[in-house]
Amino acid sequence: MTNMATKKEYLDTVRKRYRSLKSRSEKRKVINEVVSNLKVHEKHAIRTLNQKIRRKIVLTRRRPEVYGFDLIKPLKEIWVIAGKPCSKRLKPQLPELMKKLEQFNEIKLYPKQKDLLLKIGTSSIDKLLGPEKRKLRGKGLTGTKRSPLLKSIIPIRTGFDDVKGIPGHIEMDTVLHCGDTTKGNYAITLNNLDIDTHWNEKGMFFKKTQDKVIGSFVVLKRKFPFEILSVDFDGGDEFVNWKFKTYCDENHTAYTRCRSYHKNDQAHIESKNFQSIRKVIGYDRITDLRIIELIDDIYQDEHRLLTNFFYTTLKLSEKKRVSNKIKKKYEIAKTPYQRVLESKHIDKSVKEKLQSEYEHLNPAQLSRSLNKKLDKISKLISVTKLNQATP
Repeated sequence: MTNMATKKEYLDTVRKRYRSLKSRSEKRKVINEVVSNLKVHEKHAIRTLNQKIRRKIVLTRRRPEVYGFDLIKPLKEIWVIAGKPCSKRLKPQLPELMKKLEQFNEIKLYPKQKDLLLKIGTSSIDKLLGPEKRKLRGKGLTGTKRSPLLKSIIPIRTGFDDVKGIPGHIEMDTVLHCGDTTKGNYAITLNNLDIDTHWNEKGMFFKKTQDKVIGSFVVLKRKFPFEILSVDFDGGDEFVNWKFKTYCDENHTAYTRCRSYHKNDQAHIESKNFQSIRKVIGYDRITDLRIIELIDDIYQDEHRLLTNFFYTTLKLSEKKRVSNKIKKKYEIAKTPYQRVLESKHIDKSVKEKLQSEYEHLNPAQLSRSLNKKLDKISKLISVTKLNQATP
């Protein structure tokens, strides 16, 4: 047997037969057969037959890498401009954002890069942006104080199925910029979110009082492109009080609250608190009035425009229980601006005004301006921390 492959195949067959035998006489016959056929020494034949049976190693072919490292930089730029959303929110917005950025010469893509970004899937986006996403972590404190005064007469709302498709029904909440302790006075953000369109308006002020919450809401209410029909909030005393109830009654605005200790009743605004505030401002304690004015300026200008015109959101379309699991399906991610244009309950004149405003918006320029102001705010916060730490 001169052919090596034939020799190996022969030995594999004989080795299996040799190991299955029990008597020495039968094994001796196999040894003699190997010595005769391969022309080898007896000891060599015994060692060969006692060797472990070789298993064939099947090499699995790796799929060729389609989305390489050259896509990370342009994808990261678009992701930052889009507000650092999850992949399911970013993917549907990629074509429109790329078109908008190219309109203002804010991004340069090779033809291959552009084609890949249009085809890229959510899992590939997560893989490429994984290191950046892991940096976005944090946790804040709650300052909600339960107010039993009006609870018995305020209706409880646990969902918005009865007003589905109708804009003007908002959830509202306050976000504390208190740092590690809720003692003392500090900045507050009042966050308002329309359930149907996800249009978001927010304002910052110093010290949480009933008058300031009402005053901020009055200002923010005028910025929505539709009439506010109802407000829903948690059981905090900044909302559950006679002043706020009187204001809502006089302005024919429905007034509801969620159940105590049931944050899922306000899942929309709780999620927006992180996405629209914590990811931008962070968790630092803010007491300086200059910083509060700068942040409120961001809320009313760059971040407002980016959030409502360019940042996509997901809406739940279906939820059903299968065995012991709950399966959820979501609509394609859209911006609040896109949802306003699709709404049948908003006047055509309002839509035309928004379209005219959208045509002149440069998301990259807005993002640069936002980051520039945030850098200034970050430096002021650092100086404030240093002054507080110095005896």
